[in-house]
Amino acid sequence: MIKQILVPTDGSENSLTATDYAISIAKVFNANIRGLFVKDSKILTGPLIHDIGTSIGGMVPYGTFHQTIRTMMESQGDTALNQVEEKCKEKGIAFGREIREGLVSTEIVKSAENCDLVSMGKMGIHAEWRDVFLGTTVEYVVRQTHKPVLITPSQFKPFKKMLIAYDGSSFSDKALQSGAEIAKAMNLSVTIVCVADKEGEAMNILSKAKTSFEGYKLTVETISKGGYDHAGGILNVCNHEDRNFDLLVMGAYGHSRIQEMILGSTTVRVMRETNCPILLCR
Repeated sequence: MIKQILVPTDGSENSLTATDYAISIAKVFNANIRGLFVKDSKILTGPLIHDIGTSIGGMVPYGTFHQTIRTMMESQGDTALNQVEEKCKEKGIAFGREIREGLVSTEIVKSAENCDLVSMGKMGIHAEWRDVFLGTTVEYVVRQTHKPVLITPSQFKPFKKMLIAYDGSSFSDKALQSGAEIAKAMNLSVTIVCVADKEGEAMNILSKAKTSFEGYKLTVETISKGGYDHAGGILNVCNHEDRNFDLLVMGAYGHSRIQEMILGSTTVRVMRETNCPILLCR
């Protein structure tokens, strides 16, 4: 059951979109939202600030310059959290705020320990550095936290159609359960896709998924696909323009860690290339 949703924010439009998605879920589950801003220690104590402070040391003492940067960051945090709080108040959602200092990804994981769901934008304030940020903050959080993570795109779209990617692993079992609970609470249509090396294998795996869904009394469509490009198969279904899926739910990892190391993570590729929000479960 979702009762506390964490929304890390950097003040960007993308983090505000993550807030909109968090609010849509909080309204259904009567959950609270906690906004988090992290004062990035890499900025406060990194070599760039030191070099800049030293280079202008003749004009402004380094200590004064460093305090100015800290004050600016605290002001940014207050502004970012105020924006999230305002959105929550408009929708009648209980809101709390938290400010931490440290490595952004590490502090998000620590804060998430007391939450049931993390909602965060795929891209942060430096959206033009999309691949850099996906390679650091978002991916680190997904790999390190044991909480479900909702990764959101730049534009908000209400949930209507859910796609669950299922491969029979323990992680996808959790995704199946989380997806079923959300779909039932939000009255969403559900499609389950399984991509396996052979289509017959995928069909057998899907029969397990359909059995697990029976208790939720939901109408479910299933799609089985064969092929070795599992990520490509999932994306082909998810991004198909005629299907208009609003939410993809999947396990953060699949069966083969070795295959992921050699060929690249299915999870990471789907995170990067899907057009809709993705809920990753571990």
